[in-house]
Amino acid sequence: MKEVNHKSSLSKIFSSARETNEVEFKETFNWGSNDRYARSMAAFTNNKGGYLIFGVTNQPRKIVGLSGTNFENLDEATIASYLNNLFSPEIQYEKFVFKIHGKKLGIIYTHPAEEKPVIAIKNDGEVKEAEIYYRYNARNDKIKYPELKKLFINVLDQERKSWMNLFERVSKIGPSNSVIMDMVNGTIEGENNSLLIDKKLIAKLKFIKEGHFSEKGKTALKLIGDVRPVTVSKYKSDTSKFRLTDDPSAFAVREEVILKNYPLVYADLIKKVSNRYSNFKNNKDFHKLKRKLMENSKYSHVRYLNPKNKNGSRQHFYSESIIREFDKHYKKKKK
Repeated sequence: MKEVNHKSSLSKIFSSARETNEVEFKETFNWGSNDRYARSMAAFTNNKGGYLIFGVTNQPRKIVGLSGTNFENLDEATIASYLNNLFSPEIQYEKFVFKIHGKKLGIIYTHPAEEKPVIAIKNDGEVKEAEIYYRYNARNDKIKYPELKKLFINVLDQERKSWMNLFERVSKIGPSNSVIMDMVNGTIEGENNSLLIDKKLIAKLKFIKEGHFSEKGKTALKLIGDVRPVTVSKYKSDTSKFRLTDDPSAFAVREEVILKNYPLVYADLIKKVSNRYSNFKNNKDFHKLKRKLMENSKYSHVRYLNPKNKNGSRQHFYSESIIREFDKHYKKKKK
């Protein structure tokens, strides 16, 4: 996600004091209206992102601020859980208090989605299943054809770029020296044959990190990324394929086994860190750190609704070990 300078953005917002396709004002905050807030957030995330600002009257536009602590006391894990149950893919947001002219305002900033469109997956109040919301000037509405077409064109462009990057990499080494790893059926196939590595051979293989090469010694395989062991419950010498499956009797590494190492969804993660640290805030600094950690498969796993479509809906899962990384950046609460 792109970092946002909230102080600068909010200064510009209050200098004009009008609603736009990135700004919506509310006079009060009441979580009982969560369906309306969620609809606005979904509309923002499918466009350029935007601010829900609580504590500003409509007509005339006047900063009155929020009384009480309802906004501050609302657990961010509650918001995340509600949104994740209502929309897919997940909506990324920040919640914080902003003070101006001595008044306290509640701010929820919704980031533009990295994967669009974000779609409602169930009914709740003003949110209807299968609808896609979009922010038009100063209103939220169901997306119209021109904007929907644009979103899908962007998806196709991203997929096209991915194919072009793949073709460029293959062209550098040549088709005869390339293989395709089928993550759906679990096969590794080249131009002339398929590859199955016997477990007795694995111990004899030498892997070299990209950028670390020695001219001496035996031929080695070049490794880009990390080597992670996978345990298969039973080995059969006549088995030619591995595949991802939900069949417990199949010769496979099932995704449910993998997910045992990643027991936390986004809402669980937010709840854990909120309860664990005294200085935790769900803000741009947290999301920046989380995104960096998610690049390491030790801390995050992605599950796709359709494994064949890497640009489609997906959900992130997190391991418990990611908490130890957050320990380096936040202060634990005293017991």
